[in-house]
Amino acid sequence: MADIAVVTGGSGGIGAAIAKMIHAKSDGQLTVCIHYNGNEAAAKAVAAEIPGSFIVKADLSTGEGRKALLDAVLAKGTPFCLINNAGIDKPHEPALMVDEASFDKIINTNLRAPLFLMRDFAKEMARNEAGVIVNISSVLARKAVIGSALYRASKAALEALTMQFAAELGPKGLRVVAVAPGFIETAMTAGIPEDQRAGIKKDVALGAFGSPDAVAETVWHAVENQYLNGAVIAVDGGMHL
Repeated sequence: MADIAVVTGGSGGIGAAIAKMIHAKSDGQLTVCIHYNGNEAAAKAVAAEIPGSFIVKADLSTGEGRKALLDAVLAKGTPFCLINNAGIDKPHEPALMVDEASFDKIINTNLRAPLFLMRDFAKEMARNEAGVIVNISSVLARKAVIGSALYRASKAALEALTMQFAAELGPKGLRVVAVAPGFIETAMTAGIPEDQRAGIKKDVALGAFGSPDAVAETVWHAVENQYLNGAVIAVDGGMHL
């Protein structure tokens, strides 16, 4: 049975870069599962660039969707990597205007989904006493930006869960790491008005947005470095400083 690397939200931007990087750096030894929940054409386009990969559609905010993803992976082989990349950053609401419906939407996608995916995939990985989970956090877990209250709360909690799972799963032969990107050049950030982009760049020591490959390379480092566990690795050009 094949060793599977699962990339949630793998149909575009950072997720696609991670999926391609894992395939390239593992010399095809890891079979890549590309999860998506919206754009099937984009998922198929990424899969077309990765020989032997497969796509799975699932709403990870639901238990049924998470089970569907795990079942699809188990049908193909053994999960070795889980990259919790899928997430949302909207709606943007100032602290005094946060809405309970927005809380449910963001927390279900950014925290509930990766939490229970970690639980369920780790159970399978533990059978082989080998595996690694990489959670994609954000620089905003440590930096206030107006409108990001719920998003940053979800990512800060994800980093806390990363450390907790790392402590509990380490003795079972599993590692858990978080990677925290800053502002990355993707379709999502392309919509930021130029004046806002200029303001953001002033907060970045390197003065620029990063590339998806910069994040993907760091994810691969987390996968291959056998003594990296419980860490949160910033890939933000110095924005958190």
